[in-house]
Amino acid sequence: MQATIDTFNDRISEISLYYEALKSLYDTKAEQNNGQKYYDDDFLKILKSNALLMIYNLVESTIMGGITEIYDDLRQHGVTYRQVRQEIQNIWFVFKFNQVYDKNAHYNSYREKAVEIINSILTDEILTLDRKATNISGNLDAEKIRQVCNEHGITYQIDPSCRGGIVLSDVKEKRNNLAHGTISFVECGRDYTIDDLEKTKDQTILFLRGILAGLKDYYDRQLYLQTAQ
Repeated sequence: MQATIDTFNDRISEISLYYEALKSLYDTKAEQNNGQKYYDDDFLKILKSNALLMIYNLVESTIMGGITEIYDDLRQHGVTYRQVRQEIQNIWFVFKFNQVYDKNAHYNSYREKAVEIINSILTDEILTLDRKATNISGNLDAEKIRQVCNEHGITYQIDPSCRGGIVLSDVKEKRNNLAHGTISFVECGRDYTIDDLEKTKDQTILFLRGILAGLKDYYDRQLYLQTAQ
């Protein structure tokens, strides 16, 4: 889990640097324009929108990184279906089934996949999972993160001051709107003050620290196993 923790800290440093630069630009604009076009209101709104993208990047890299490290640990320890807890068995089964699922798939395709799944279990094949097993695709907010944790049997404690990670819903919505072109960067940025962005950043980091601690405990104690203590 150290790789995910290191990435988490690196991304926070990047965001902090960006925020300091953004605040500096606003301070300079407040003092004097100096005729420099980069102090234009619209440009600063674009920069604020980019801050939200950086925060979402932190969210997805942390959760996806932690889960995939757990999956890598499963594989490296040669863990099989019968050794893992029920939650991981369910995830693996759905993951395998979805490899063939299609409304136009032929009956034989399903039969062959069913035989493959049964043989994998009977022969104690090493479990292999990747990021596709998480069903995460640009839709991570606090509710979805809690769902992902619960589906894996991961427990966690969240700092009450982050209000349950409620700000992540707004971050996800704005990220998706920007990605799909529903709103412009200027339109998005005009809704936020620097103080708003600071609160969003701080509450997101607090929420993720709690989740990351739960991921690390799950990983370190191999709580994905049936007999883990």
